Amino acid sequence: MTFSSFLTDQHEALVLDASVLINLLATGNAGSILLALDVPLLVTEHVVREIGRGISDGRLESEMLAPLIEDQVLIVEELTGPSLEHFFEMVSGQTSNTLGDGEAATLALAHSKGFSAAIDERKATRIAAERFGKLKLITTVDILACAPVQASLGRARLASMTLQALRLARMQVWDHQFDWVVQLIGQENLGECPSLKKLSRRRSTALSNYQA
Repeated sequence: MTFSSFLTDQHEALVLDASVLINLLATGNAGSILLALDVPLLVTEHVVREIGRGISDGRLESEMLAPLIEDQVLIVEELTGPSLEHFFEMVSGQTSNTLGDGEAATLALAHSKGFSAAIDERKATRIAAERFGKLKLITTVDILACAPVQASLGRARLASMTLQALRLARMQVWDHQFDWVVQLIGQENLGECPSLKKLSRRRSTALSNYQA
């Protein structure tokens, strides 16, 4: 199956959610990936705080994120006006239709500014489609698979970094991305990746049910 990154011809700014940042930081060289995109990259204060809370659990993402902010690879944005209103709407109400602060802030800022949002969570993707139909959403895999990143890193380095994100951060992979990811990292490494093993089992079950 052919997979084409949704980042094709990307020119507008990207607002990155914690889920995507954690995956990229797990690659061991998030800076190289982000710089290869060559577009403005924004992160909300809510996401920075969310990642920072991991310090109490011994997680190191906050320490790795700090230099990217200091070097202005990532620009921290505060929610104001319409984006703040959208944020409060998405964190209030029934649990099935609300999001955590980081996800809500990411979507609210991207929608209000007319930017794209980089987010991996399925619930956030659903709510974004319901609320902001024209908002362009991309995933971590879209970032890794886009032409500038592939050209900058080379296949061997990209494969190693993708495997790190899968192993250490349990990066989510959507069904239409599965074959591309496995071809990149090698079938022999599938067993090391919890999210891929789960998706592989689900695909096998669906195929068996179809054939039956």
